[in-house]
Amino acid sequence: MPLTNDNKGTNADESRNDDFCIYCYKEGKFTQDINMHQMIEFCAQFTDQINQETGWNLTPEQAKKQMRQFFPHLKRWEQKDERTSVEKATALLTQCQEVTLASVNADGFPRPVPLSKGHTAGCNEVWMATAANSVKVAEFGSNPKAGLCYSHLGDSVALRGTVEIVTDDKIRKEMWQDWYIDHFPGGPADPNYVLLRFIGTDATIWIDGAFVQERF
Repeated sequence: MPLTNDNKGTNADESRNDDFCIYCYKEGKFTQDINMHQMIEFCAQFTDQINQETGWNLTPEQAKKQMRQFFPHLKRWEQKDERTSVEKATALLTQCQEVTLASVNADGFPRPVPLSKGHTAGCNEVWMATAANSVKVAEFGSNPKAGLCYSHLGDSVALRGTVEIVTDDKIRKEMWQDWYIDHFPGGPADPNYVLLRFIGTDATIWIDGAFVQERF
């Protein structure tokens, strides 16, 4: 993106920044916690707009290829991300509003369902709210083995572990979020409101172009 006075980012003192645009850098901070590969996936969504503004005729894959060659030389990406794979996975989980949780049914097949995440800890502990009379609660009551995955802009984490069904009134109240009221009108004391606590024991991580397997 050609930088002009209209689209330059701003420093902490509100002066213009000559290195980054306003979409990436504002008030002395980057606007998104995003790695280079995620940024490429994000920018590729605008290939048609890029073609229109430049007169090019790139496909999204061709645009990604060019960005993979060019982005490593940009100031933001010159410095290597020294975080561990687990730290990167933890950051990825904070970017996700939804996870996919898989139970095992009576026939031994996985049953994946999307769920909004609640409280999280690290990259492998995820709490979710659900109905006590749901199929997944019945399945986890019979078999606690579970799979859980989450992804954002091409990066992903897939976990294997177990699920605990939590009905303790104190914990239900502590974990309550305001938007749960749409599903549980009785509030934290609603008898149909239960929590699922997933703990992952091993992970397959694909982040920032690197493939890693971890055990916890």
